[in-house]
Amino acid sequence: MGCDIHLFAEGYTADVRDNALWNREPGNRRWKNIEHWYRDDVWADLRIQGDGGFSRRDLIDGHRDYGLFYLLAGVRGEEEESSWPPIAKPRGLPEQMDDLVFRYETDEMEIGSIDCHDLSWLTLRELKESGYGGRMPLKGWVREEDYEKMLEFDAAGKPYQLAFIDEKSKETPEAGLVCREWLGYLNLNLTMLISRLEALKEEWRIKSDDEVRIVFWFDN
Repeated sequence: MGCDIHLFAEGYTADVRDNALWNREPGNRRWKNIEHWYRDDVWADLRIQGDGGFSRRDLIDGHRDYGLFYLLAGVRGEEEESSWPPIAKPRGLPEQMDDLVFRYETDEMEIGSIDCHDLSWLTLRELKESGYGGRMPLKGWVREEDYEKMLEFDAAGKPYQLAFIDEKSKETPEAGLVCREWLGYLNLNLTMLISRLEALKEEWRIKSDDEVRIVFWFDN
């Protein structure tokens, strides 16, 4: 059975996005969704009834990247813990969160339309400090032609995620693979996620990486 992710970005910010809000009073701020459910024209908070007027953004490409799921919460890839420990094991939903995101999760659970599991959240700081989003030293078993393609992309300044079996993995490499070392990306979806959260942080005039986070859960 396949596994998908439900992923939302939240910021600890004022109720409206406006140039007059460079200096926001703490009492006017709350955790709110900053990428999905709020109108571009600063209308009141409304549940989506249609696409008109709303900014809908994808934080990652697709909904089924098991490598990303593992790095975020240890989901789908427990055997990889000897190589890359997950950023954090599932924590449940945060005590304070956006009302609409919470309603979305509880509505889905109540009607039984999805099998939610491994609910959690991570701050932008935690994502960045994991080191998994940037270029990092890697070593493992790869296909020679894929390795050469990665070198071509690297020379052109283009990011490339090379499929490999980590040297510390218990998995037995198949015939034809070679062991190589390189400086590359562990998961480009995570790299993209961090970049898009950084853009939202700037757009909403949020100063701290601790005040931007993702809230997420999985379903089968």
